[in-house]
Amino acid sequence: MKTFEYITNFVSGVKTAKMSINRPIDKNNALGITGAGFAQEIDYLASEGVESVVIDINSIGGSVVEGFSIFSAIQDAPFKTTTRVVGIAASMAGIISQAGDKRVIMDYGIFHAHGPQVPKGQKVEASLVGKMLESLKTMIGAKANLSEDEIADIMGKESVFTAVEALEMGFFDEIEKTKGNSPTLATTSNVEALFEIANKFITNNTEKMQKLNSLLSLENASEDVIVNAVTAIQAEAAKVEELTNSIAELTTESVGKDEKIEALTNEIKVAKALNAETIVNAAITEGKIAKESKSVWIGQATNDLEGTVKLIEGLTVAKGAAKITDKIKADGSSDDSRENWTFRDFSEKAPEALEEMQNSAPEKFEKLYQEYIK
Repeated sequence: MKTFEYITNFVSGVKTAKMSINRPIDKNNALGITGAGFAQEIDYLASEGVESVVIDINSIGGSVVEGFSIFSAIQDAPFKTTTRVVGIAASMAGIISQAGDKRVIMDYGIFHAHGPQVPKGQKVEASLVGKMLESLKTMIGAKANLSEDEIADIMGKESVFTAVEALEMGFFDEIEKTKGNSPTLATTSNVEALFEIANKFITNNTEKMQKLNSLLSLENASEDVIVNAVTAIQAEAAKVEELTNSIAELTTESVGKDEKIEALTNEIKVAKALNAETIVNAAITEGKIAKESKSVWIGQATNDLEGTVKLIEGLTVAKGAAKITDKIKADGSSDDSRENWTFRDFSEKAPEALEEMQNSAPEKFEKLYQEYIK
């Protein structure tokens, strides 16, 4: 799994992501956020096809040079960017907050700005400091509702603004309302003190969010991702309930199904037997078949009612059937005079032989029957 320094929420295939500037800005990666490292992660999100990125900012600022790189990376990103001040955007971090396509500040957020400052013990030519100041004025004033003189006044001193003040000046497009209680911020120009106040509030809210992250098996997820996860769980729960109800209905419908099928099968058998007996009795009455072969004909009619009816319709009145007393061999044959007898011959002349054949030589019985009904 790829690890990131500044990307806090990204899933491959998803078109949105989050990044965070929550440390000082420094050329040393161990001490803070570097311009090159941040730009690389911007490029990675672009290569993954991300279309929108929210960049949370809570930083006391730092290196102007590294800040230039971060500002440029956000400005040049091929996707929509939203810079979101979630604590304090101080010094160079305040400048960076102006790079987003959309600029948002929390209602408790603090915006801080000033001109370039030379670290103690270092010497920098005044002309270079002046040029840096002009660059910073351009970066911070590009979208503000202020004149050049007003921007110069802000950058000429330590300037600290609340979310409402910064919005009125045009440094932000929107104030995001806090869900819950906003922190009480003391009026001070001390950047470290402001950072501590804002960071305590963020930490308290972050701890609550971490519990939700843990419960939902997510890692550093945003509020939107958590809401989506909960929505997905609710949808799955509804689906499970629907399937459970469907199974219950099917179970109820299947209770006694086998018994019903068995009862219907028995009814069909009884109906077939009654029809077969009616047809056979009528044939006996008409003299078409001998009474002695009744059971044979009923059995045959029960198995093949249509074929048996056709067979009986083709029979003539049996004459002298009861007088035939020739002995029948066990395989259903007798003397040579019967070798060429058909099913009809046996039915009319020797029904008792036909019954014997069905019991002792069923294959021959079936063969004669099939040949007759063709």
